[in-house]
Amino acid sequence: MSERTDDFVAQLRALAHEPELRPNEFVVFDYEVEVGKHTGESVKVGLQVPADWPMSPPSGPFVSPRLLPINPSSGRGRPWDAVHAAHGRGLDDPRGVWEYWSRPFTAWPRTDRSVKAYLRHLRTLFAEITQAADEDDEARAA
Repeated sequence: MSERTDDFVAQLRALAHEPELRPNEFVVFDYEVEVGKHTGESVKVGLQVPADWPMSPPSGPFVSPRLLPINPSSGRGRPWDAVHAAHGRGLDDPRGVWEYWSRPFTAWPRTDRSVKAYLRHLRTLFAEITQAADEDDEARAA
């Protein structure tokens, strides 16, 4: 484990998360969804600690179970677009239960560049999945 991953893990623990370390600088932890359609549900979130942490944030979250259909581009916008299978992205997923949300955190330079700031971004991403999400979309995600 690198010094940058040690820092990332320490910040998660300070926020009462119990991170699990995975190969390729991935940190996985349980996350209780606070907003949006999945409020109150517990999911696993995987974040790959970037090589230049904390200058750059993780590129986007890996989420399990899958909540959205795999859909690189539908033209519908977020939250439906830029949802990819985790396979081939560095996180071991032999059962196909993870998805990767390509959600760049463009406001990162205006934050304190902490795990807490990234979790606020994550909260915003879950808020995008509203009660109006199509049931067909969720059925395809399962």
